[in-house]
Amino acid sequence: MGEIMKKLIGIVILAVTMTAASAMAFTETSTIVVSANVSATCRITSVNDVNFGTYDPTDDSADDIDGVGQANFRCTKGVNYDAYFARTGNMSDGSNSLAYQLYPDNTYTTELADAASAPVASTTNAVQTIDIYGLIPKAQDVPAGAYSENVTFTIDY
Repeated sequence: MGEIMKKLIGIVILAVTMTAASAMAFTETSTIVVSANVSATCRITSVNDVNFGTYDPTDDSADDIDGVGQANFRCTKGVNYDAYFARTGNMSDGSNSLAYQLYPDNTYTTELADAASAPVASTTNAVQTIDIYGLIPKAQDVPAGAYSENVTFTIDY
């Protein structure tokens, strides 16, 4: 390639570069707002019933009968909530009743709340679990039957 051709190619490259640079001599910007609203909510994700199995009221030497269930729920992080279990504490079969209690652990010392109390703040969006330990006192004077009670699990928030 000749010396003139090299100079010509160099001039063309220089001209293209200067034209491109002068075409982008100014800049304009704007702001786009990206937003979302996070809802303050709670939802019950699942519940597992407390099934005591078979209860024998004639066995004075037996221990109290226990059963286990769970209530699972999620609340938005930072939401104040109050969870409780509305119940009478008596399962029924017609006009007959069988007493029981529900507890948050198997020490059976403090019963689960059965009405609204002091709200607590959710520390996570993850599923939270309340274990339910039920206890039927032994030797109750009840006839044979299928006893039950509908317990309402509530989350106020």
